[in-house]
Amino acid sequence: MSDPTKNYKRSLQLCIILLCCTLQCCHVKSNTEVMQNIIQQLDEQRNFQMHLVIDIQNKNNVEKFMDLEMIGEVPKMIINRLDSINQHLYMQFNMEILTIASMNIRNFNQTFDALDKLLWRRHYTNIFVILEHEDVDLLNLFQRCWAQGHIWVLVLQRQRCYTYAPFPTIQVKPLNHCLDFQEKSHFHNFHNYTFKVPFTHMPPIIFSYNNREGKLIRSGIYYKIVENFVQHYNACLQHTFYDIWKRSFKEVIVAILKNEGFTIIPTYLSSNEGYECSDSFHFSKIFLIVPAGKEIDQSLYLLVSYHREMWLMVLLLLIAIFVLIVVVNYCKYQQLIYVEALLHTLKILIFVYNDVFRQRTFFNLYLNFLFLIVGLFLTNSYVCNLSSMYASRIYEPDMKTLEDVADTELGIHVYTTDYDNYMSIKNMPPLIYERMFVGNDSEFYANRLNLNLVNIYVGGEDIVNFVLFQLLYVKRPWANYIAEPMSTIHDSIKIPHRSPFIELFNRHLSYLKDSGILYKFKGDSQWDGILSGITQFFQDTEVNRSMSMAYLQNAFLMWLLGMFVAFTAFMGEMIIAWKRKI
Repeated sequence: MSDPTKNYKRSLQLCIILLCCTLQCCHVKSNTEVMQNIIQQLDEQRNFQMHLVIDIQNKNNVEKFMDLEMIGEVPKMIINRLDSINQHLYMQFNMEILTIASMNIRNFNQTFDALDKLLWRRHYTNIFVILEHEDVDLLNLFQRCWAQGHIWVLVLQRQRCYTYAPFPTIQVKPLNHCLDFQEKSHFHNFHNYTFKVPFTHMPPIIFSYNNREGKLIRSGIYYKIVENFVQHYNACLQHTFYDIWKRSFKEVIVAILKNEGFTIIPTYLSSNEGYECSDSFHFSKIFLIVPAGKEIDQSLYLLVSYHREMWLMVLLLLIAIFVLIVVVNYCKYQQLIYVEALLHTLKILIFVYNDVFRQRTFFNLYLNFLFLIVGLFLTNSYVCNLSSMYASRIYEPDMKTLEDVADTELGIHVYTTDYDNYMSIKNMPPLIYERMFVGNDSEFYANRLNLNLVNIYVGGEDIVNFVLFQLLYVKRPWANYIAEPMSTIHDSIKIPHRSPFIELFNRHLSYLKDSGILYKFKGDSQWDGILSGITQFFQDTEVNRSMSMAYLQNAFLMWLLGMFVAFTAFMGEMIIAWKRKI
């Protein structure tokens, strides 16, 4: 009796074991089918160019993923060791990828480290996380995803799909369909999430002032972009002020951004590996602000009314008419009157002559008609040119190219933080590198803003337009910029690495560009500078020139020139008369 009982127990145990194995195989097969369906649906919707499979310290599952990947023709990359990661993927591959991460309690931290390294600067790509055990806390997992900036995350646990909603607090969100994780309607409302931003005084990029009611107004092109983004998504701003003109942050800026935990940086910073840049919203140029050409001395107006070619023509006419009068007098009257002929010639040119030849003949009529045309043309053209010059003033040529800086002795004052960047620019005239120097940043800011051009100053396109806006109502601006740029840069907002907002911010930034709101921000910043008193509209200084020496010396010069010619003619007549008596 004992033997059949023992056999029965053994058979029952074998049946139970077979049943458990069968259930386990069905469960594994069911999980595999679920993963296969999810990957297929994601591929069909997004058309991924590559699958990145991360399976740290779990070699058995690598084969499972490889078999799973055979369902499609999408290239794959399998990472099973953390030390095999040499560089970031965005440097070599198209980042239209789907990351598939197998995760459990043992490789939890290592998997996130691998995600951070591989998806550096592309952390907003799609991630499919497969949890192999139930002991992984979903809330802890999603908090880690938020800290690393992963927002497009789909988690498969016990054949159910999950994602998370970050606002107002991080919450686990079950999904009815796997593709629902891409529906980010909860990202349209940040529920007063606080954006910590550094604030400084760098008009027109970012600045503040108190209006007539004493209310603090914050303005600036970069700041308005960030403020519009924050207000659009129902968030709030927390400011920390830094005085960049009294202290240079070139060496410590990355540490400050990391330690202070800033969400976004609405100020100008040069490109650096310590932070990320948004999409460029403007391709800006770097210009030199230079003094405009000075007004030439008014006593020179008598000479510059005609060009050299015109003065040469006047001289040739003077000689031709003089010779003509002398020859006609000699042929008709047998007289050689040189001085009188010269006086008649000068009278003809200035259009104040009387009859040169007193006999009324057709030949003399033709000559007088010729003299009339010459005198009328020369006198009127000269007077018109001279009058227009006195009305509009004549100035020295403005500097148009970087080589024109050699015409001045002014140095090029640059901001301390930008000096190394400007010195690294190639293909500029050697004189530009020699003239650039670093001085007091506070003086640099004040002199450039007030257009006190004791030196040449460097500024971006927006800054140049901002400071030169003060000369809008000036008849003749005393400051200008060289149209040939030193270099070009892309304007962008700086964002810390691993920010979960960078993709959403870039999309919002494109809306601002397409709608024209960005150009309105630029115009508003110029007028806010005027309203704040940071800048002002300069006006022309009224100068009474009626009794000035510059006004009287021209008439005196003409009188003196006439007296000299008259004295010369008088002395010539005296000499000729004295010779005739002898």
